[in-house]
Amino acid sequence: MTILTIIIALIVLSFATYYITKINNQVGAYTTVVVTLAALVIFLLEGDKLSGASSIGILRFSVTPLAWFFSIIMLIVYSMVAFFNPYWMKKILHPGAYNMLFLLSLAGTIGVFFAENFIVMFIFWEIVVWASMFIIPFGKSRTASVVYYAMSTFGSFTFLYAIFMLYANYGTFVIKDSLEAAKGDANIAIAAFILMLLAGFIKLGIFPFHIWLPMAHGNAPDTFSPILSGGLVKLGAFLTILITTLLPIHEVTKDQAYIFGVPILIYVLMIFGAISIVVGTLMAIKQDDAKKLLAYSSVANGGYILIGILLYDEMALSGALIHIFGHAIASATAFLTIAAVSYRTGTTKMSELGGMIHKMPITYVVYLMAIISMAGIPPMTGFISKWLLFQALADQGMFFIATTMFFGSIGSFLYVFRPLSVLFLGQLKPEHKTVKEAPIGMLIPMVILSGITLFYGVLPNSLVEYTAKIESALGFDKVIETSALVIQGNNGDLHAPLITGIFAFGFIIALIIFLIAPKSRKVGLMDTYTAGEFLYTPSLYHAGYAYYAPFERLYQKHPNIVALFAALVQKVKDFGKFIRFVFFSRWPGRGVMFIILTMILLMWGEKL
Repeated sequence: MTILTIIIALIVLSFATYYITKINNQVGAYTTVVVTLAALVIFLLEGDKLSGASSIGILRFSVTPLAWFFSIIMLIVYSMVAFFNPYWMKKILHPGAYNMLFLLSLAGTIGVFFAENFIVMFIFWEIVVWASMFIIPFGKSRTASVVYYAMSTFGSFTFLYAIFMLYANYGTFVIKDSLEAAKGDANIAIAAFILMLLAGFIKLGIFPFHIWLPMAHGNAPDTFSPILSGGLVKLGAFLTILITTLLPIHEVTKDQAYIFGVPILIYVLMIFGAISIVVGTLMAIKQDDAKKLLAYSSVANGGYILIGILLYDEMALSGALIHIFGHAIASATAFLTIAAVSYRTGTTKMSELGGMIHKMPITYVVYLMAIISMAGIPPMTGFISKWLLFQALADQGMFFIATTMFFGSIGSFLYVFRPLSVLFLGQLKPEHKTVKEAPIGMLIPMVILSGITLFYGVLPNSLVEYTAKIESALGFDKVIETSALVIQGNNGDLHAPLITGIFAFGFIIALIIFLIAPKSRKVGLMDTYTAGEFLYTPSLYHAGYAYYAPFERLYQKHPNIVALFAALVQKVKDFGKFIRFVFFSRWPGRGVMFIILTMILLMWGEKL
């Protein structure tokens, strides 16, 4: 089966699903499950041997290990999230449109990954942008969709300008040919790299273009937030890898001054990744809404990915690729657990929840496994990727960047622990006494995703070996090496099964102590007193309010990038009002006069 056939099938089925949903919502929702699972099975069975030979006009596709790797990530996320769709049909205002756009956005991502030329990539890139833009308002806010579209449009314009600039100079839209041709002119190559990287920055949520992430993730339908975080933001990572390796940018900038072994331009861009880690971490700690907390977590993890890509080292790139995989799975899992809680309780605000472990124990365990990976703790996939990234940074002596990554890892313990403590382990609120565990259709995909995270955390070698295959296909002279169950590093080797065994032994010892130790006496929420005064309102005991207040006070007066963007928006509005006043007033004579004056100035400038 060819890539073109799969993409056409997905597009046709997306429109067919719209009409099926119009007839029956549930049948339409289950169609998204069948279609996404079928696509995943095809990709798994065919592997990266899928054919890209067939074409229609400019619609040409080529199969690469990198494209297949990203497609598998996307298909896993989409297919698992699709299991939630049937439960949300009554919650979504336009279910037919949602199901159609859900599949259309998947088709767009596949087209981006396998596109042979930039024009095709841009077309499918825009399909993803427009499909997701229309889905976001199905949640809580249209403003979030406007901000997302505005940021995405800016990235799309810079991307398109770079494409046309390369075509004007080299006469081809073919990705590999145009980027290789650009090697000969450093100025054009750097300009194209920065323009395309802006699109990657925005999609990946890198500071200062990260503001759309918490708005879009937090306000999108609960079933689409996992797609945004676990899937669509990874398009930015794909584009960044493509332009960084195919130019390659390190070779183009080799005449620049070096900082810690990398050209100054690359180091400055890595600083933006470091800032993203810090900003994402600090902002995540402050959030009361669990979805916005996870969204800011995606900002921080985008910084890890960017640093790994730009470091352009076999261990760093392998770490970045595994982090893309690990974060996509863990983030999607975490968002799905919050969606499951929201499905049962109607809210994602942690201050309105508590004690869900008593009612939703399986959801709790799944969330626990997801955050262990996101925090980079063994034996999950997130630990493997962070270990590789720290190894690469240590090799280069980039201790400042490494420090920010370490800060992000420690800070992640704080923000992922907040939902764990407040939402799941806190006191069960009286209004949630009748809450039940998530339906079996929701539990299945969450458990599968948790299993994937655990499996590649314990046995990561097959994943690492495939990243080595990607590096080889991208032209790396040296690729990451493994032997038996060990991943080899310059500063030490990683034996993941051994680490897992040590953690398992510690867990067993802790379990034995727990079982034989005296048990604490359970008391009711109101069975307590404060300074001799009894409190009769359960909400006053809730730990979710100002959870990290002492820590948050350290940076409560931090500079706000949102205020800068708001000021920019206001200036644009003021300029628009001025143009309307001059050219589109109620007095036509004034408008005609200014038009004539403008034409005279233009002609005068032409003669000068």
